[in-house]
Amino acid sequence: MRKVGEALPRALKSLGIARRTREAQALWLWPQVVGADLARETHALKLTGGTLWVTASSTPLAHQLHLERSRLIDRLNLLIGAPAIREIRFRQAGPSP
Repeated sequence: MRKVGEALPRALKSLGIARRTREAQALWLWPQVVGADLARETHALKLTGGTLWVTASSTPLAHQLHLERSRLIDRLNLLIGAPAIREIRFRQAGPSP
């Protein structure tokens, strides 16, 4: 008989729960990683295939964040506890409603 602690990671992986949990963590942690001021100007949309998609309020801000993406990736992966993010893509958000 196996212990629950040994079987759980495999069960979570087979159900896709671990992957979806990392995706949710990336979106939830984004404001913490960039700070309150940038969190008001950006929004993490989704994590797909290791790429985190983020909108920014302006093109210059998107460009600045693009230049800092390696640091942001490292910080996010550290907080998630796994190499879930390999790339971050930034784009300017459309006009606010």
